[in-house]
Formats: sequence, C-alpha cells, structure tokens
Amino acid sequence: MSALRWQRNALGFEIHDGERLVTLYRANEELPRKESPKPCFAPIYTPSGKLITEYRPADHAWHTGLYFGWVHVNDANLWGGPWFLPETGKYQLLENSHGVQRHDAFLQERVDDAGVFVREKLTWLDPKDRPMVAETRAYTFHKPSDDAYLWTVETEIQPVVEKVTMGSSQAPARYSGFELRMGPPFADAAHRCSEGRIGHENIMHQKARWVSAAGAAGGAVVMMDHPQNPRHPVTWFTRKNLLGAGLLMEGILELKRDETLRLRYGLAILNREPSVAEIETLYEQFI
Repeated sequence: MSALRWQRNALGFEIHDGERLVTLYRANEELPRKESPKPCFAPIYTPSGKLITEYRPADHAWHTGLYFGWVHVNDANLWGGPWFLPETGKYQLLENSHGVQRHDAFLQERVDDAGVFVREKLTWLDPKDRPMVAETRAYTFHKPSDDAYLWTVETEIQPVVEKVTMGSSQAPARYSGFELRMGPPFADAAHRCSEGRIGHENIMHQKARWVSAAGAAGGAVVMMDHPQNPRHPVTWFTRKNLLGAGLLMEGILELKRDETLRLRYGLAILNREPSVAEIETLYEQFI
C-alpha cells in the first residue's frame, strides 16, 4: 500500500506520511464572510516536516495556504478582503459583496499503491447565497521518492446561471486563481521558472510551464501548469511569499450554462531545492 494515508476529520480530511502530518484540508471551517470562505490546504509540510504554508496571516486573513481564489465572479468577490477600485486607485472593503466556495460533499476517497485520491463537490454562492457555479474537484497525492510529494489538483467548473464572467483583480498585480501563500520559512523564497528566469520580480506577469520557490532554510515547492489548460503556459503571479497560476491575467473568461472550464495543476513539495532536470522529470510525471 501507499506510504500515504487519508483520514477524515471535523474540518475535512488530513493526509499522513507514516506518523507525520502532510496536510490538513479545511473544507468546513467557519470564517468571516468578508474573507470569502473557501476550502483550502493548511498547513502543508515537506516530507522532512518543514512548514511551507501560512494560514490567515495578519496582513491578509483571506490568504489561507493553498486555495482557489477567484477575485471577480459576476458581482461576487470569491477571493476575500477589499476590492481594488480603479477609479480611486485604492482598495476598499465593500459590504455585501463577498461570495463563498461552499463544500457540499466528498464524493470518493481511495488509498492504494499509487497514493491517495479524493473527489469533492462544491457550489459557488453569490453575496445573497444564490448558486452561481457547480464545481467538482479531484486531488491526487503521490510520494514518488523519499524526499518529494507530488500532488495533482483538478477541477471542473460549470455555471448554473445563464453566464458567469470571471475576472482578475483590477489592481496592477491582476491576481486570481490557484494560489499558494507561503509561511515564514519561505517569506523570501527564491523563485525560478521553466523559461530560465530567476527571482519573483522577473517571473511576475510572465508565462511559464512551471515555477519553483525554495526556502532559505531548506524545502521547496514547484507549481505546474498542465498543457491542456486554457492559456497554457499560464501567466504567473509571484511575490516573495506568494506563488500563483494567474489564469485570468490575460483577461476575463466567460462561461455559459452549458460550458465547463477544466483545469489541472501540479504541486511538487520537496525537502531541498531541485535541479532544473529534476523539476522537468517531475513535470513529465505530472502531465
């Protein structure tokens, strides 16, 4: 059987590697509405036990480890916190504007020699708690070596209203999408990407198949964009402690009721910073 094991808990589920916690999935946590509550993974640890994530930090309480944060979905904020208003050039907290990514049910859980597989049903709610989107996510957790985990996160997003318009923040950063908030050990992470760029400033708003971030005291993560995703290779949102696949940086996406948006991302979690060749091997395993 797999070295990894799955266990249900009051919040959602947790993954263990032997006696060591790998991650906790928070599906049902009660959070303030202004944070746009959404399921997330926090904490996340490397195989040697180094903490990667930061959960609800004081500066951005709506940053919750690893999560999908969609800034504009019709008139709803599914990211959390204040909106950036272009007309003023400032952020402002708008009451009654925050939606929810609601966990509805776990549809399937499986543990075998390949790892752990979990499938989940969610509904996106607007500020008045009216359904906008039905979503199905699937998570796969592997341990390809003693010092690495490899996750796959897949989602199918389908409107239950006539049309859904998804857009990024109107701030210059244009963030929205699949996001990782890294904690103090990664507060000044060293980023690099598949196109040879080094440093988060040089990767921000640039396209790449993957981006890695290495912590100063050891440990590393690699986020990967699948070739079948729309707008591949994706444009990235990178800051010292942030790593995100910015699907909407190029512009809005519109989905009609009978359309489905399918996305697949990979996440490698390692004890040490890998070489480019090692990352490419992991990327091939992912796709």
